[in-house]
Amino acid sequence: MPEKIDAMWDDNPVDVTTETNMIWSIANKLRGPYQSDKYKDVIIPMTIIRRFECALAETKDAVVAKFKANPKYPAKAMYRISGYEFYNTSEFTLKELTNDADHLAANFRSYLKGFSANVQGIIENLDFDKQITKMDTNNRLLSVVTAFSELDLDPKTIDSIKMGYIFEDLIRRFSENAEAGDHYTGRDIIKAMVSIILAEGCEDIFEDKKIITICDQAAGTGGMLSTAYNYIKRFNATAEIKLFSQEVNPESYAECLAEMLIKGQDEEHIRKADTFQQDCFPDTRMRFVLENPPFGTAWGGKDAPEGAEAAVKKEHAKGLAGRWGAGLPGTSDAQLLFVQSAVDKMDEKVGRAVIVENGSPLFSGGTASGESQIRRWLLESDLLEAIIALPTDLFYNTGIATYLWVLSKNKREARKGKVQLIDASNLCHPLRKSLGKKRNEITPDDRKKITELYANFEENEFCKIFDNEDFLYREYAVMQPLQRSYWTKKPRSSATARAI
Repeated sequence: MPEKIDAMWDDNPVDVTTETNMIWSIANKLRGPYQSDKYKDVIIPMTIIRRFECALAETKDAVVAKFKANPKYPAKAMYRISGYEFYNTSEFTLKELTNDADHLAANFRSYLKGFSANVQGIIENLDFDKQITKMDTNNRLLSVVTAFSELDLDPKTIDSIKMGYIFEDLIRRFSENAEAGDHYTGRDIIKAMVSIILAEGCEDIFEDKKIITICDQAAGTGGMLSTAYNYIKRFNATAEIKLFSQEVNPESYAECLAEMLIKGQDEEHIRKADTFQQDCFPDTRMRFVLENPPFGTAWGGKDAPEGAEAAVKKEHAKGLAGRWGAGLPGTSDAQLLFVQSAVDKMDEKVGRAVIVENGSPLFSGGTASGESQIRRWLLESDLLEAIIALPTDLFYNTGIATYLWVLSKNKREARKGKVQLIDASNLCHPLRKSLGKKRNEITPDDRKKITELYANFEENEFCKIFDNEDFLYREYAVMQPLQRSYWTKKPRSSATARAI
């Protein structure tokens, strides 16, 4: 394989300290007019803008010349000149903008309007125009633009993996007080997920010019998609990999779309949408689904996003023809909705998925509950291959226990009717320095051991294999009469016991 492809899966530590410290120092220039939790309103858009500018630097003059000669030159033809699925026709650069401080705000807006429509959409979605006014009014615009104009974010020196780490670290810093359910997934976890999902049942991905679809319906900044893309490209450089994502957070969506455009992905496949309310790709079934849905996020009740509960119940009413026909979990935790939606997206013959969950989907709910009915459906449909217990302290803002659910529609013969349970809770190494609450990481050796435990499919001290039926249970009423009237009175109290 070419060196460039191998470098995409480089397991050497990626040090982004210099870049993130520099960006964080720019954020500190906003102190006063901005509270620290609002720095991201400026820093995220500016980082994306500078990333695009660095990518376009070599072809900018050719694009500007063509635009001057023909202002109506077709966008798709302009892409071929720029070398990317976007361009900028403005003669300004961030550096040149700083030469005219008196007209900086107006010129900056003109520069942004020179971007192709897809990039303008990203910037507008982040409501950045308000921040230009606020920075200009408070004498911060010049210093911020100047600082970003000196930042090197060229894809030739900072590839998509390193840029992902930069975004990841910025998000971590901006999200120290993030909602409990929002957990940004480290690349070590994602690499383990990708290694597992491709460990078997994937011989077809090596075919020449194979078209491979990958989806994440809670995509964040697109780390899972990028990592899966890079892993497959490492082994099959001819593969045509199509990435699909949905993400509701505007900043994360913008970062995801920016990197996907640089990768040459179709912008129509990268959507800002609430998965509770919309399946953006109803006619597309995916070869792979990778997800880390939010933990403990409400889909119904007063804490749910507006319109989510009505949309979920409407879809549920369709039965198994809909995304959530197997059942509805408690309104306070949507994880099992994402599991069902992942199954719905999986290709009917060869679809495979790995999903990160906390302990709640494993244990919550009684026999008649929605959670229990969903688990029963997964077992009776023989969709569940394995559940892997991960180490604690893997995420930046939570130390809770997490699990990988491996789902498959192409189980090999030995796995049919079986569920594999793997204890990988000790397969990790401590970080030399904690990152937020992330104190442990899955090293390459750890990842190899976890993948081998899964792929070998053999019982040992870390792996147990059960029949699907072993997890099905019934609920019995155990009658406990009052002691004094044991033989003469009817039972007056009862307890419930579950045999699992």
